[in-house]
Amino acid sequence: MPFLVLANFKSHKTIPEVKSWLETIVPVFEQYQDQLEVIIAPSFPHLHLLSSSLNSCAQDVSPFPPGAYTGAVNAPQLKDLGVKYCLVGHSERRHFFHETHQDVANKVSELLGVGITPVLLLSEKDIVPQFAALDDSLVDRCLYCFEPPSDIGGTTTAPLDVITQVIGQIRAHTPAPLLYGGSVTPQNIANLLPLNLSGILVATASLETSSFNSILEVIAHAR
Repeated sequence: MPFLVLANFKSHKTIPEVKSWLETIVPVFEQYQDQLEVIIAPSFPHLHLLSSSLNSCAQDVSPFPPGAYTGAVNAPQLKDLGVKYCLVGHSERRHFFHETHQDVANKVSELLGVGITPVLLLSEKDIVPQFAALDDSLVDRCLYCFEPPSDIGGTTTAPLDVITQVIGQIRAHTPAPLLYGGSVTPQNIANLLPLNLSGILVATASLETSSFNSILEVIAHAR
């Protein structure tokens, strides 16, 4: 299975900036497609810029089905755009938008109902209550990502022994693919590769093509 690399742009970039990023990076990861599967998560208004040959990922989805929910973007609408993956449960959504474990579980159900794979982000304290909220039949159909809030947006990852410990906690609930996110950079990516991970989530370091390219090269050459 190729190593997953998910680029989360968060609420960054304009349409010209996304186009420029794609023009620079797509040829790079096309040459590594046997070793890597790159997934790109831009803001909602930019999802249409990703061609059908790219792995597009939404950053959020409504916990509700289609209906009278002003401002919501539902799972069938994402499916219409060709979205293949969707982030759910990011710590910024939980903190700033007060999303609950049940909200996240509802989003998982909505996504899987239309064939979009959820990428469920977890801090260590979320593991037990989040798995308790999920429908048992859906647990193994998600991707998971351990992303400690204290290590987002910096230059150093969580300590490797902590990451290893939390990997074990998540693996106790599911054998599904597991990623790590939190201050992944070209300088520390090599330290993460020996861990029992299926991929990584890159946010800040994905915004600049030079740093993201460096991360892709390190991973590809290690595989």
